[in-house]
Amino acid sequence: MHQAFRTTRQRMRGATMIEFGYTLPLFLLFTLGMLEMARAVYLWNMLSNATYTAARGAALVDATDGAALAAVAQAASLPARGGGMSLGANGADARIAISHLRSDFGLVTSVPACPSQNIVNCNANPNGASCVRFVRAQLCAPGSGAACEPATYKPLFAGKALGWGFTYPSFAAVVPAASLGRQAGNTEICPGP
Repeated sequence: MHQAFRTTRQRMRGATMIEFGYTLPLFLLFTLGMLEMARAVYLWNMLSNATYTAARGAALVDATDGAALAAVAQAASLPARGGGMSLGANGADARIAISHLRSDFGLVTSVPACPSQNIVNCNANPNGASCVRFVRAQLCAPGSGAACEPATYKPLFAGKALGWGFTYPSFAAVVPAASLGRQAGNTEICPGP
Protein backbone atom coordinates (compact mmCIF):
# COMPACT_ATOMS: atom_id res chain seq x y z
CA MET A 1 0.00 0.00 0.00
CA HIS A 2 2.85 2.34 0.78
CA GLN A 3 4.33 1.65 -2.66
CA ALA A 4 1.02 2.53 -4.42
CA PHE A 5 0.81 5.86 -2.60
CA ARG A 6 4.37 6.72 -3.60
CA THR A 7 3.70 6.00 -7.31
CA THR A 8 0.64 8.25 -7.34
CA ARG A 9 2.57 10.98 -5.62
CA GLN A 10 5.39 10.81 -8.18
CA ARG A 11 2.91 11.06 -11.05
CA MET A 12 1.35 14.23 -9.55
CA ARG A 13 4.66 15.96 -8.89
CA GLY A 14 4.65 19.39 -10.59
CA ALA A 15 0.86 19.62 -10.89
CA THR A 16 0.81 22.59 -8.54
CA MET A 17 3.36 24.42 -10.66
CA ILE A 18 1.31 23.78 -13.79
CA GLU A 19 -1.83 25.11 -12.11
CA PHE A 20 0.11 28.11 -10.84
CA GLY A 21 1.42 28.72 -14.36
CA TYR A 22 -2.13 28.70 -15.72
CA THR A 23 -3.58 31.03 -13.10
CA LEU A 24 -0.73 33.55 -12.71
CA PRO A 25 -1.25 35.29 -16.09
CA LEU A 26 -4.98 35.59 -15.41
CA PHE A 27 -4.33 36.97 -11.95
CA LEU A 28 -1.79 39.50 -13.24
CA LEU A 29 -4.07 40.55 -16.08
CA PHE A 30 -6.93 41.15 -13.67
CA THR A 31 -4.73 42.96 -11.11
CA LEU A 32 -3.02 45.23 -13.64
CA GLY A 33 -6.36 45.91 -15.31
CA MET A 34 -7.84 46.99 -11.98
CA LEU A 35 -4.82 49.22 -11.27
CA GLU A 36 -5.12 50.84 -14.70
CA MET A 37 -8.85 51.41 -14.24
CA ALA A 38 -8.32 52.90 -10.78
CA ARG A 39 -5.64 55.20 -12.19
CA ALA A 40 -7.95 56.34 -15.01
CA VAL A 41 -10.73 57.19 -12.56
CA TYR A 42 -8.22 58.93 -10.27
CA LEU A 43 -6.92 61.11 -13.11
CA TRP A 44 -10.47 61.80 -14.30
CA ASN A 45 -11.34 63.20 -10.86
CA MET A 46 -8.09 65.14 -10.51
CA LEU A 47 -8.40 66.77 -13.94
CA SER A 48 -11.99 67.77 -13.26
CA ASN A 49 -10.93 69.29 -9.95
CA ALA A 50 -7.94 71.04 -11.56
CA THR A 51 -10.07 72.87 -14.13
CA TYR A 52 -12.54 73.98 -11.47
CA THR A 53 -9.71 75.24 -9.26
CA ALA A 54 -8.20 77.15 -12.18
CA ALA A 55 -11.55 78.75 -13.08
CA ARG A 56 -12.18 79.74 -9.48
CA GLY A 57 -8.70 81.27 -9.19
CA ALA A 58 -8.94 83.07 -12.54
CA ALA A 59 -12.20 84.72 -11.45
CA LEU A 60 -10.13 86.62 -8.88
CA VAL A 61 -7.26 87.66 -11.19
CA ASP A 62 -7.08 90.63 -13.55
CA ALA A 63 -8.12 89.49 -17.02
CA THR A 64 -5.32 91.49 -18.67
CA ASP A 65 -2.54 90.05 -16.50
CA GLY A 66 -1.31 87.14 -18.62
CA ALA A 67 1.42 86.17 -16.17
CA ALA A 68 -1.03 85.93 -13.27
CA LEU A 69 -3.46 83.86 -15.35
CA ALA A 70 -0.63 81.53 -16.38
CA ALA A 71 0.39 81.20 -12.72
CA VAL A 72 -3.19 80.31 -11.75
CA ALA A 73 -3.37 77.66 -14.49
CA GLN A 74 0.03 76.27 -13.50
CA ALA A 75 -0.86 76.16 -9.80
CA ALA A 76 -4.05 74.23 -10.58
CA SER A 77 -2.35 71.78 -12.95
CA LEU A 78 -1.47 68.23 -11.98
CA PRO A 79 2.30 68.57 -11.47
CA ALA A 80 1.77 71.33 -8.90
CA ARG A 81 -0.54 69.25 -6.72
CA GLY A 82 1.06 67.73 -3.66
CA GLY A 83 4.59 67.72 -5.01
CA GLY A 84 3.51 65.83 -8.10
CA MET A 85 1.58 62.62 -8.53
CA SER A 86 3.37 59.34 -9.00
CA LEU A 87 0.49 57.86 -10.97
CA GLY A 88 -0.43 61.10 -12.71
CA ALA A 89 2.71 61.79 -14.69
CA ASN A 90 1.06 60.86 -17.98
CA GLY A 91 -1.77 63.35 -17.46
CA ALA A 92 0.57 66.12 -16.46
CA ASP A 93 1.45 67.27 -19.96
CA ALA A 94 -2.06 68.58 -20.60
CA ARG A 95 -2.56 72.30 -20.18
CA ILE A 96 -5.39 74.34 -18.71
CA ALA A 97 -6.73 77.14 -20.92
CA ILE A 98 -8.52 80.06 -19.27
CA SER A 99 -10.99 82.24 -21.16
CA HIS A 100 -13.37 85.05 -20.23
CA LEU A 101 -17.00 84.86 -21.30
CA ARG A 102 -19.95 87.20 -21.83
CA SER A 103 -23.41 86.60 -20.38
CA ASP A 104 -24.34 84.43 -23.39
CA PHE A 105 -21.17 82.32 -22.83
CA GLY A 106 -19.48 83.69 -25.94
CA LEU A 107 -15.86 84.79 -25.72
CA VAL A 108 -15.26 88.39 -24.68
CA THR A 109 -13.97 90.17 -27.78
CA SER A 110 -12.14 92.95 -25.96
CA VAL A 111 -11.11 92.31 -22.38
CA PRO A 112 -11.47 95.45 -20.22
CA ALA A 113 -8.23 97.28 -19.51
CA CYS A 114 -8.65 96.93 -15.75
CA PRO A 115 -11.04 95.32 -13.25
CA SER A 116 -12.74 98.64 -12.48
CA GLN A 117 -13.50 99.13 -16.16
CA ASN A 118 -15.19 95.73 -16.24
CA ILE A 119 -17.56 96.89 -13.50
CA VAL A 120 -18.31 100.07 -15.46
CA ASN A 121 -18.88 98.05 -18.66
CA CYS A 122 -21.16 95.54 -16.93
CA ASN A 123 -23.19 98.30 -15.25
CA ALA A 124 -23.60 100.11 -18.58
CA ASN A 125 -24.53 96.99 -20.58
CA PRO A 126 -24.63 93.61 -18.77
CA ASN A 127 -24.88 91.78 -22.10
CA GLY A 128 -22.22 93.85 -23.85
CA ALA A 129 -19.25 92.49 -25.76
CA SER A 130 -16.73 93.88 -23.24
CA CYS A 131 -18.47 92.76 -20.03
CA VAL A 132 -16.77 89.74 -18.45
CA ARG A 133 -19.52 87.79 -16.67
CA PHE A 134 -18.01 84.30 -16.48
CA VAL A 135 -14.59 82.65 -16.45
CA ARG A 136 -14.02 79.25 -18.08
CA ALA A 137 -11.11 76.87 -17.58
CA GLN A 138 -10.78 73.76 -19.72
CA LEU A 139 -8.31 70.96 -20.31
CA CYS A 140 -6.47 71.03 -23.62
CA ALA A 141 -3.94 68.75 -25.24
CA PRO A 142 -0.37 70.04 -25.17
CA GLY A 143 0.46 72.10 -28.22
CA SER A 144 -3.17 72.41 -29.34
CA GLY A 145 -3.07 76.21 -29.36
CA ALA A 146 -6.28 78.23 -29.37
CA ALA A 147 -8.28 75.33 -30.82
CA CYS A 148 -8.05 73.46 -27.50
CA GLU A 149 -7.98 69.88 -28.75
CA PRO A 150 -8.97 67.30 -26.12
CA ALA A 151 -6.18 65.59 -24.20
CA THR A 152 -5.80 61.81 -24.36
CA TYR A 153 -5.31 59.29 -21.58
CA LYS A 154 -1.96 57.52 -21.76
CA PRO A 155 -2.03 54.07 -20.13
CA LEU A 156 0.58 53.19 -17.56
CA PHE A 157 0.91 49.54 -18.58
CA ALA A 158 0.61 47.83 -21.97
CA GLY A 159 -2.36 49.88 -23.16
CA LYS A 160 -0.33 51.53 -25.92
CA ALA A 161 0.62 48.19 -27.41
CA LEU A 162 -3.00 47.04 -27.26
CA GLY A 163 -4.31 50.32 -28.64
CA TRP A 164 -6.27 51.00 -25.46
CA GLY A 165 -6.93 54.53 -24.34
CA PHE A 166 -9.51 57.27 -24.53
CA THR A 167 -9.86 60.99 -25.01
CA TYR A 168 -10.71 63.09 -21.98
CA PRO A 169 -13.58 65.55 -22.17
CA SER A 170 -12.59 69.19 -21.84
CA PHE A 171 -13.66 69.23 -18.16
CA ALA A 172 -14.81 72.82 -18.81
CA ALA A 173 -15.57 74.60 -15.55
CA VAL A 174 -17.47 77.88 -15.74
CA VAL A 175 -17.70 80.15 -12.70
CA PRO A 176 -19.11 83.67 -12.36
CA ALA A 177 -16.51 86.39 -12.67
CA ALA A 178 -15.75 87.68 -9.21
CA SER A 179 -13.53 90.68 -8.59
CA LEU A 180 -11.19 89.96 -11.53
CA GLY A 181 -8.42 91.40 -9.39
CA ARG A 182 -10.22 94.54 -8.20
CA GLN A 183 -9.46 95.38 -4.60
CA ALA A 184 -12.00 97.13 -2.40
CA GLY A 185 -11.25 100.80 -1.90
CA ASN A 186 -9.02 100.99 -4.97
CA THR A 187 -9.92 104.03 -7.07
CA GLU A 188 -7.69 103.30 -10.02
CA ILE A 189 -8.26 105.15 -13.24
CA CYS A 190 -7.79 103.05 -16.31
CA PRO A 191 -8.30 103.61 -20.01
CA GLY A 192 -11.75 103.31 -21.56
CA PRO A 193 -13.53 100.13 -22.65
